[in-house]
Amino acid sequence: MRHFLVLLLVLSACWRSNAQMPALTLEHLTTKEGLPSNEVWCLMKDKQGFLWIGTGRNICRYDGYTFQTLDGYTVGYCSGIATDSAGLVYATIATSGLCRIDPATLTAETILRNNFDDTDPTNDTHDRVFVDSYNQVWMSDYTAVKRYNPTLKKRYRYALSPVANVHQDATFFEDRQHQLWIISEIGLYSYDRQRDRLTCLLGREAHLPANKRPIRLEKAFEDAKGDIWMGAYDTGLIRFSPSDSSFLFVTKGLENQNVICGQESVDENGRKMLFIGTEKGASLYYPDQDKLYHLPEFYDKGIHVKDLYDDKDNGILWIGTREGIFKYRYRNPGIHTFAIPASAVRLPVEVSSPLQTPHGTFWLGLSHSGALTWQPARNQFHLWPYPVSAYTYQLRWIQNRPVAFTDKGLFAAHPASGTFRALPVASRLFKSTEFRDGLLDRKGRFWIANLTEGLKVIDPTTTAELRLWSASVGRQLSQNNFIKALVEGADGKIWVATCPNGLYYFDEVGGRFVNIRDLPVNKEKWLSGMCINAVQRGAHGTILVASWGGVNTISATGQILTSFDYQHDRLNDTYCSAVADDAWGTLWFSTNEGLHIANPKTRKIKYLSTIEGLHSNYPAGFLKTPANQLVMGHINTVNILDMNTLNQAKVVPHIAISSVEVKGKMIHQDLTREIVLQPDENSIAFNVSTLNFEPTSQNQYSYQLEGFEPNWVEIGNQHTISFTNLPAKSYTLRVRSSNSSGLKSNQPLAIRVTVKPYFTNTWFFRILVGLTIAGLIVGMMRWRVNTLAERNKLDLQITEWRLKALQSQMNPHFLFNSLNSVQNYLLTNRGIEGAKYLSKFSKLVRRIMENSNHQYLSFEQIIDTLRMYVEIESFRFNHEFSYSFDIEDNEVLLDAHLPPMLLQPYVENAIWHGLMPKEGEKKLKISARILNRHIVCTIEDNGVGRTFSPRTEGHISRGQEMTRGIFESLRRQDSEASLELIDLYDADNNPTGTRVSMTIPIENV
Repeated sequence: MRHFLVLLLVLSACWRSNAQMPALTLEHLTTKEGLPSNEVWCLMKDKQGFLWIGTGRNICRYDGYTFQTLDGYTVGYCSGIATDSAGLVYATIATSGLCRIDPATLTAETILRNNFDDTDPTNDTHDRVFVDSYNQVWMSDYTAVKRYNPTLKKRYRYALSPVANVHQDATFFEDRQHQLWIISEIGLYSYDRQRDRLTCLLGREAHLPANKRPIRLEKAFEDAKGDIWMGAYDTGLIRFSPSDSSFLFVTKGLENQNVICGQESVDENGRKMLFIGTEKGASLYYPDQDKLYHLPEFYDKGIHVKDLYDDKDNGILWIGTREGIFKYRYRNPGIHTFAIPASAVRLPVEVSSPLQTPHGTFWLGLSHSGALTWQPARNQFHLWPYPVSAYTYQLRWIQNRPVAFTDKGLFAAHPASGTFRALPVASRLFKSTEFRDGLLDRKGRFWIANLTEGLKVIDPTTTAELRLWSASVGRQLSQNNFIKALVEGADGKIWVATCPNGLYYFDEVGGRFVNIRDLPVNKEKWLSGMCINAVQRGAHGTILVASWGGVNTISATGQILTSFDYQHDRLNDTYCSAVADDAWGTLWFSTNEGLHIANPKTRKIKYLSTIEGLHSNYPAGFLKTPANQLVMGHINTVNILDMNTLNQAKVVPHIAISSVEVKGKMIHQDLTREIVLQPDENSIAFNVSTLNFEPTSQNQYSYQLEGFEPNWVEIGNQHTISFTNLPAKSYTLRVRSSNSSGLKSNQPLAIRVTVKPYFTNTWFFRILVGLTIAGLIVGMMRWRVNTLAERNKLDLQITEWRLKALQSQMNPHFLFNSLNSVQNYLLTNRGIEGAKYLSKFSKLVRRIMENSNHQYLSFEQIIDTLRMYVEIESFRFNHEFSYSFDIEDNEVLLDAHLPPMLLQPYVENAIWHGLMPKEGEKKLKISARILNRHIVCTIEDNGVGRTFSPRTEGHISRGQEMTRGIFESLRRQDSEASLELIDLYDADNNPTGTRVSMTIPIENV
């Protein structure tokens, strides 16, 4: 303890002169990234979160990915940008004048045009636009200031000085009390809204004599106390306190500089400061300490700062200069950065191993020279050199002093000299100088790990080696194995990290080293990597391992509990160099791509990188303190991370549509409304952004196109969503984003899109075509039906005419035959029979003559006539054949109307050609009945048949020909109508007669 007190006295003597300027991490955007011009005049965010930039060439909008200019406003510097309560953007552009921009459609209109052609000088210039909380638009024209009322569309002009031709360039500022201030080149003015007039508070026109002085002011800003700060030409920085109307001039360090702008912000450690922009660079001013620091990033290059904008939503200070835009991300909750001054050690130097003593003091092992003592509260450092320049692998607190394990030997701090000295025991026990780690265990034994020669244990008091294992066990451990790190578990067990054989623990009872992969409990389990880089004691007695490939949590008995590796988890890098855990069981481990925060319960991983405030993504030093802080060493810098704050920080990403392009051309439309595309516009691309202005790698996107793809599609950090050849229909595109912490946007953004079909693909066209085709079909069918009906009607009419002519021919024929029969009776002296025949004949002739006047007769009349005819024929042939009529007694049958000569020709044919030539018994049978609304009539004889019936050469039966014509016409109307002549045969295939079968539809006759 006495040596430690001496050490403190030495440190306090050295901690007086090494206070260092804060280090800021800046990002730079220029024309290389798409900025239209490197000369940036003004910056402002709109209501949606887009950044608007006025450049020396034109105005543009930035979404974190691309700079988008406005159509028609591509030339002319933009001196001012402002937004009103409705979200409309106002800009003053040299080649146009006062312009109003609709950010929803990115369309602009010039409402007050710069006019140099008329004689009125008051409308020549409109510059430095500002919109106050009353939506009044203020501008400067270098001779006065103007107020434009958009509601009344009226412009008002206010002269700042009664002296003519005085250059009066002015800017505007409104404080939290809604008091408007005009900061001009001739003084500070306040605006009295009730009296509508300006009052000068500082300058030649000041109403108080004490404040009458020549002054040139530029831009103003307000601090947290409500004081207003203004930049001045050749006067430095001016603070105005509205509460007492007092002025304070800060000139020290700003001599011969024109202060252009300023903004209250915080440095990398969260301390309030004023960021000051001048014509020569940028400075940091701490009012409470009255200290000013010039940033070499700006002053070394003489970068002219023209405007500052505080993006409070994202914690970014935007710095507009003549060399582009610088971005300072000041809101890094829980992350503090401390720079090592060049006066403390030769730079560059890497902080490779932080150490906190039991008394709270920090030691920083370095990549060369030695180790630094560090007091974070004052950011003060003191170097304790090594005997040789060496790389510090590990600093350990052993016997109340830091001990350094380096690549050049083993060194211990010597308080009396303020240096480190070599420990002789190291050179006595080891030939190699490559010492990686060591520890003092709870039993007071000093363990030393050499990279290639294994482990040794000594008594730190006597420096005598303690042989806890046999030489063969020691050789087995070190053979083909590098010893990388040591840690003592909560139960006193010593754990040894090696490469490439994984993790061992020392079994002191058995005097052996046990590899955990050989434990039965770890069967079918594996470490995330067998080449271990670091091992650390975790909460609840666990052991934490970081290796090439991932990290693990090991139980006190050696069981592998938790694993995160690059093969199964979303690690940004395979090299895990250090690991720790917090009170919630979350694993924190460093890689070459930043810090990973892995939750074993949810399996989610968050990432911290330079974007969130780390000095670099590949820290060398890594230490968890009892106060739940991570100390991370970088080159020339140290980060302290508050694990509690970082674990609770949740910034839900916002998402917006930056632009929509149809066939490569941006459309100007309010995207809250449905996008309607014409049939040839089915190629569309959406550019999206989270508007947090982080690098592309930090934002992840996914989308769902409802109506096309039901599932969500992950597109990674790609911020453009495009579709081609979309079918004609309505869609809803939903887009969401997630940040590096894995947080997703609360509600996905929804955009409605409708692709109109070609006219030929519309339902109207299809219905029209269908109706046209149906009309044509119906028309053709009706034409066909009408044609067939007319044709059938004509055929029936012709047949009827022919039948009527036949009737007129057949009547004389029958009369001739009958008279021949009478003559035959007289010649053969059969007068009585002749008289009977003549009587029957006369009745038949009368009937035939009556029937000849009718086109149709009832079936009953036809049968009666047919009976008379058959009877006469039978009488004439001396009753050589017999006949019978089998007619169904059916009113429908008897009342059916048919052509008169439909049956008679076949009856006549049966008698004359079938029966008469036959020898023997001769029979004729005529039958008729109703079947399924049809008359089925049969005329059957047992004559010689059609084959043997003698015919007169050239004879044609006109009656049968006409009957067939009638049946052909009937079949066109009823397919069941038929006329069949059937030859009858006996068992020996000899002809036995003929049958005529007729099927006549009742409704069609």
